[in-house]
Amino acid sequence: MQSELERFYTVTDVELACCDTATRSSSTRLGFALLLKTYQRLGYFVTSEQVPNAIAEHVATSMGEPYDRENLRLYDVSQARRKHLSAVREFLAVKPFGDDGKALMRQTFAEAALTKEDVIDIINIGIETLVRHRYELPAFDTLLREARVERIATNQALHMQIHDALGDAGRIFLDKLFVVGDDPRRVSPWNDIKQDAAKPTIDGMRDLVERYHRLTELACHADLLKTIPVIKIKQWALEGNSLDAASMVDMAAAKRYAVALALIRQRLAIVIDDLCNIFCRQMKRALHSAEEALEKYLADNQEKTDEILRRFAMLETLLNSTQSADEQLEGVRQTVTARPDLCEFSRLHAEHGGKNEFRFVWQFFKPRRAEMLRILSKLKLESTSQDASFERSLAFILENSHRQSQWLALKSKGTIILTADDLDWIPEKWWKLVTGEVKRDTVPIRINRRQFEACVCLQMVRELKSGDLCVIGSDAYSDYRNELVSMEDCERTRADYGEKVGLPVESAAFIKHIRTLLAEAAQQADKTYQDNPYFKIVDGRPKLGRQEKKETPPGFKLLDDALRRKLDGMGLSLLDVLADTMQWIGWGKHFGPLSGHQGKLQEEERRKILTVFAYGTGLGPTQISKNIADVSARQVSFVNQRQVTTEKLEAAICTTINAYNQFQLPRYWGDTKRAAADGTQWNLYENNLLSERHIRYGGYGGFLTTISATRILHCSRISFPVVSGKPYIS
Repeated sequence: MQSELERFYTVTDVELACCDTATRSSSTRLGFALLLKTYQRLGYFVTSEQVPNAIAEHVATSMGEPYDRENLRLYDVSQARRKHLSAVREFLAVKPFGDDGKALMRQTFAEAALTKEDVIDIINIGIETLVRHRYELPAFDTLLREARVERIATNQALHMQIHDALGDAGRIFLDKLFVVGDDPRRVSPWNDIKQDAAKPTIDGMRDLVERYHRLTELACHADLLKTIPVIKIKQWALEGNSLDAASMVDMAAAKRYAVALALIRQRLAIVIDDLCNIFCRQMKRALHSAEEALEKYLADNQEKTDEILRRFAMLETLLNSTQSADEQLEGVRQTVTARPDLCEFSRLHAEHGGKNEFRFVWQFFKPRRAEMLRILSKLKLESTSQDASFERSLAFILENSHRQSQWLALKSKGTIILTADDLDWIPEKWWKLVTGEVKRDTVPIRINRRQFEACVCLQMVRELKSGDLCVIGSDAYSDYRNELVSMEDCERTRADYGEKVGLPVESAAFIKHIRTLLAEAAQQADKTYQDNPYFKIVDGRPKLGRQEKKETPPGFKLLDDALRRKLDGMGLSLLDVLADTMQWIGWGKHFGPLSGHQGKLQEEERRKILTVFAYGTGLGPTQISKNIADVSARQVSFVNQRQVTTEKLEAAICTTINAYNQFQLPRYWGDTKRAAADGTQWNLYENNLLSERHIRYGGYGGFLTTISATRILHCSRISFPVVSGKPYIS
């Protein structure tokens, strides 16, 4: 585009002065300027033949020099160009890529390989480092080769670290996972590890707990992964999940043990997450049932409430009458005692609070109690703050879960003793139910075991959601502090980070910068809101009117019919579309071996196209093999299992969307600076982990948010990309 040419390839006055100093003839001035401008953009030198004509012509025009492609070709093979390379390096203060540059590149690649698995990510980090240290970039093949070498060396070092730490006993223990043995099913333990867990419901919890015990026994060596970067563990687990026992045996021993431990740890984390999700969901349902019970209680007793109010009005009339005090007292006594049921209702209403749904929680928690306490006994919970009072409360209810008495003394005979300070976290509505005390400042000496168990379990859901409580070995409920960058690293890298993102890192300067940005945004909004015909301020409050539908333009139906006839006449199939787009934009490059190595499949592109067609249309590999010659169901499923992941699918979809957005058609719909969002409910069964109850829709389901500009669709806690307005869910 013309704007990019002017921005990146216009020769400045300072560069013209350098050009005049370094060149002696007008025939070499353009060649020198091309060297200079292309290096500024690319970071390495190219010949003029590699420069597009549009760029060369723009550079010549900005210098006032004639554009002659033949002179540039002669300049590429001249001695002057070799001299000009040094002049450009001196002007830009860059160094040639020599031994020092190679050492820096290899060191950078080795460090990046610890936290990155994709070769392209490692190469990008190396390029940024070389550019920052003012080195000329080498050939891409050099970068690619060295990045692969350092990644292999880093992975092998990590594999050997685990191999040596396992010892002979640990290696023998893991090797048994790949032996079928005496199992009548003729499958290895490795196959059982890879199987998906039971459905995370109360009915399937027994199998889930059994799987938890089995994986816990297998994860006895998982502590060896503590020093391994998380990205490596995820990559190894991803690779192990796609390999059967025979493929694992064929793998190098050191890598086999690392992959096995990573997959065991990942599968155990999934089971722990499922247990936590079951717990949270069941407690939410108990609370929801209690809220419904409260509403029913208030509705059923509405007549009593109305009668109490009517009698209260009668008392007021009686007290304001001219009767004597004795007569008034007798009237009051008769009015109050005439309905004993109203007295009992008033007492309970005042004692527990009129709209306290927690008083009904126990009756819905009781059927779930055994399963909830069983889950708590399996999880390793830990507080993420200095306040460990709730953690002690959890230990207290587990220690006394076998008790039959309704009330427990705080200073019981067990190993866990609670103090009054350990109960400060109890919400106000629970205080009377748990302690039996009306006033908060009264020091309790006992607690109601049933109510305390229900209170602790409900509070645990809030603690898990807020991150104040973590589960050891979990993924979704892990300790967030382990993912934070240390203060030492922050102090060391914040200046470089601020320079890269263009933000001040000092507190005062950062606050001033942010305030300036907010003020500018507010001023811009104040200036432009009047131009929006749908936005109005009524009685001091903003109102956004409904957008009116535009009328169908004349000739639209004729154009639509003509396009339909043309497309029907071309006889295009979906396979033709996949093949063409594969050739044009190369979306298949995102699919490859999960190990990150180069693929070695025969007819690789054809098999990728057929795999996408099989799973994208829902036909499956079996139907594809029956209708297309020279391809088996195994060949199609192999690509899906060994080369396709959710992340790779998202990358391919992004490539397709970005290529589509280069056409003129999407621009007619408006720019991408604004987006429209809408929400839709998908009905799901309640036991589904994606299912949530929403106050707006009044039911359970998955709640989707569509953003038109970026084509992203959000479902509860999981995001799916959207192509042409339709979600692609794998």
